[in-house]
Amino acid sequence: MERHLPLSVVDEFQYIDAVNKAQRWDVVFTGDKTDQYARVLAACRGVGYGDPSKLIYQGTCAPYVPDSDTFIYGYTSADIHSPAYFFLTGWMSWPLQRFLHMELITAARLTGAVWLWLGMVALAWMLRRLGARWGVAVALPIAVASMPGFRLTNAYVTPDALNLLAGTLIIASMVLYVRGEWSIWPFIGISIVFSFVKFQNVFCVVAALVFLAWYTITVLVRRRLRRDGEATDGESRLRLPRLWEAIALVVLPLAGSTIWMVIRAHTVAAVVDRPPLDPPANLDGLTVFSSLDDAYQLVFAGTGWSGLTSPWSIFPNVLVALLIAGAVATAMFDVKTTVIERAFARSALLSCTAVGPMTILFFAIVFGARTGVLNRYVMVLIPVLAVPLCGRLTGKAAQGLLMVFAVGALYYSAHFTYIN
Repeated sequence: MERHLPLSVVDEFQYIDAVNKAQRWDVVFTGDKTDQYARVLAACRGVGYGDPSKLIYQGTCAPYVPDSDTFIYGYTSADIHSPAYFFLTGWMSWPLQRFLHMELITAARLTGAVWLWLGMVALAWMLRRLGARWGVAVALPIAVASMPGFRLTNAYVTPDALNLLAGTLIIASMVLYVRGEWSIWPFIGISIVFSFVKFQNVFCVVAALVFLAWYTITVLVRRRLRRDGEATDGESRLRLPRLWEAIALVVLPLAGSTIWMVIRAHTVAAVVDRPPLDPPANLDGLTVFSSLDDAYQLVFAGTGWSGLTSPWSIFPNVLVALLIAGAVATAMFDVKTTVIERAFARSALLSCTAVGPMTILFFAIVFGARTGVLNRYVMVLIPVLAVPLCGRLTGKAAQGLLMVFAVGALYYSAHFTYIN
């Protein structure tokens, strides 16, 4: 993190400016401009990865960089996110700056490692809580964290650093609610907090609600048909949501996720010459249809818009194939499973397939902009794909192979860090 001087192309220029402002208790709103700290970084270090000849330098390296030399004429785009991540990062960076004499950009990048470790621990805890063997609970978080997508995301300053932690806690709180172990409030609180940190985390909230709906419909249909069989493995002790609970589970998290959007809409400064960040929406059928598999291609990949951006690494494709196989087997094959597990696997496949078109439609309707699916948008759904694997990899041989895969992926990521 310290040796890689250029800023990430994924808006790190905007985010480090917001962190720098947060350390001075300054909140970024629409119409604000970037300060000289971030501008000097972009002018002197450049923006980009890999080949130095392809770095983009925003202006001449000097103590002062004018608006005309910077991205979007000096305006910041960090206002799209709430100040929560920026203030957390600013506070977490301060001890590293104060006692280890690190520069802000390096200290802020290191906080990404903290969020990744917390996400790995949370994923291991969730897998064990849902019945996974120890081998799976240890190996799968290591394998996931070794993927290029996390090297790209958690090594830089970005609200996406919380993706794994956010997705894991959202999914775990919903499954534990359905199992009767938790109340509705952990899911509601966790969903609101993480959706406030970054609105795209609502994708995982929606996936959890899809699971709840699928499970509820499945149980009601089975009861109506008086088919005991598979439903007796826990249906009698697993509660269905009462009406007020169902309303609260849907309305409160989704309403909470819009808190910052409402605040932002009422604090917009006059912006005259800021160019649009994205092209106007263009909802052609082919684009929407071709995005159905984007989540599977991108979830573990590095930069860009395609899974082909990690051509020298086989690990992303193997891991996503393993997770999809676990979900498909649980959802469709005649294997020993519970109502919850089968409903979750089916809803997981639906959510991961639909997130591509939903992203395009959401940005078109809400922001009037054309955008595609990026890996950082769908990384929050990784725990959704991980849960169905709990009941599939139960043998010692399968766990051993997963451990070998995880160690190989970790070694590869540590020794070939240039592969994004």
